[in-house]
Amino acid sequence: MRKSKDEIINELKESFDSLITASAAVSNEMFNVSKENRWTTAENISHLVSATKMTTMAFVLPKFLPVLLYGRPGHASHSYLKIVENYEKKLEGGAKATGVYVPKKTNYEKEKLNNKLQAEGEKLIRAIVEKWNDEQLDHYQISHPILGLLTVRELAYFTIHHNAHHLETIKKYYLASVGSNQT
Repeated sequence: MRKSKDEIINELKESFDSLITASAAVSNEMFNVSKENRWTTAENISHLVSATKMTTMAFVLPKFLPVLLYGRPGHASHSYLKIVENYEKKLEGGAKATGVYVPKKTNYEKEKLNNKLQAEGEKLIRAIVEKWNDEQLDHYQISHPILGLLTVRELAYFTIHHNAHHLETIKKYYLASVGSNQT
């Protein structure tokens, strides 16, 4: 089933709000600590800041540029579930973040990093609201480092899922014990 532009916008807002809420709930002591050799909460959020910046670029480019670089899509936009399935298969096959998407190993300041993610999420949403109508989301495509060519609607679907994927990591590894140590 195809999500409308309004549904995409609402789900993006919810995904960024949920991430920031979860990140803020991780203790300051644990924010930069890795569990089970996973990215820290800070690294997850830093990765999403970078990913969201790059995604926003796709939505703010002059529309002729993606056509010039990648042509027009040769297919209708896939469903949200198909994009999720394709991404999960790539991860199972060993796909990993590379280049600018790999967070730096450093101590991050929680509030500052969460504010950056909030700001980048707002820029992305604003770009979709102001520059795209529902139909246009299916008529332009952009290259994704793991999934290849995606329509911009598919890129929005990916972003919703990508945020949820990292939210689940934060919840599983860094919020699972919140409350369990209290008497």
